[in-house]
Amino acid sequence: MKKIVLATIPMQSIKAQHYVCEENRAIEYDGNVRFPINALLAKTLQKGDDVKVVRIITEGEFTAENVAFQKEELDGINAKIGANIEYVEVSAPFKETSDVVESRFKQIVDTFEDDCTIFADMTYGPKTLTPVLFFALNFAEKFFEADISHIVYGKVTFNKNKEAKESTAELFDVTPLFYLNTLTSVMSAPNSKTAIKRLGQFLAL
Repeated sequence: MKKIVLATIPMQSIKAQHYVCEENRAIEYDGNVRFPINALLAKTLQKGDDVKVVRIITEGEFTAENVAFQKEELDGINAKIGANIEYVEVSAPFKETSDVVESRFKQIVDTFEDDCTIFADMTYGPKTLTPVLFFALNFAEKFFEADISHIVYGKVTFNKNKEAKESTAELFDVTPLFYLNTLTSVMSAPNSKTAIKRLGQFLAL
């Protein structure tokens, strides 16, 4: 089964940080990374895995540098694991017009394969990229019978000079948000009050 990784590439210059994940220690990597998705992959990839890393690029000043950093960082991690990794890229300009958003969505879903397992990172990119990724993951689950394994988001606190503060990096596993969206899409109820009650019962589990 192919593992497909959706790796967002930042437009700005970034530096390596240790990302703490309080809610899910199983995916917390003890090393420093520039790309939160690489921390996740360090904890989940296994020897012999067939992996396609889809670098989702928003064109900018530091794009080429960050694309190179992402591969260098993941290849360094994988040297101790032994997975088989291929890299592909989807790219769009820093515009949030409908034609750019639709093109990005189409480029992403074109990389999917039947029965794949998907890992996704929502840390970097323009604001419209997050819903596009959720739409793409829904598409993958519905039409490719994909398993949505992990969706992560990395947070770093910045100072007034827009420089990352030391020891502020956090990794969040936001996979439950995807499945919450799936639930609300398929649940039924005779009225709004019943729907709210049923949702509350689910969230209390």
